[in-house]
Amino acid sequence: MLQKTFKQATVLLTGIIFLAACSSSKNTGTTASRDDIKGTWQLDKITYDGLSSAGNVKLTLLDEGDEKCLEGSTWVFPNNGYGSYTIAPGATGCAPGQRSIIWSTRNDGGQTVLQYKILPGGVQAKDVSDGYRLKIISASGGMMQLQSETSFDGKSVLINYAFSKK
Repeated sequence: MLQKTFKQATVLLTGIIFLAACSSSKNTGTTASRDDIKGTWQLDKITYDGLSSAGNVKLTLLDEGDEKCLEGSTWVFPNNGYGSYTIAPGATGCAPGQRSIIWSTRNDGGQTVLQYKILPGGVQAKDVSDGYRLKIISASGGMMQLQSETSFDGKSVLINYAFSKK
């Protein structure tokens, strides 16, 4: 009797393991639509994950400057893809003013990514090879959280960009 129960349990456990192994893995990425991104946003705060002393580290973000430069900037994402961001005149550590961009979203393995290129002085997008990609962590309710990853002192650092809709 005990041997029969043991065999049944073994068969049941083997079946569960087989079903779990054959099932499709769930993607934990975030999906957001272009409509979730469209509009005018203010970059409120930049934080770091993976730095023990963020106050003593100065990273150049988005080829502009540190977080003091970008916090308070206004980002415009219109439906046609030709947007801009404006660094406030009082920003420290970078040049204030408006930068024209072309932006889009794409799905990268179940994770929605915002990508953009800066278009200086009438240059067409096809002539710009460098661009930026930021993971869309969330975009709803007037709040948007983007994230990029970099390496610092051999460690992975996540840079979090918190936006509010204007």
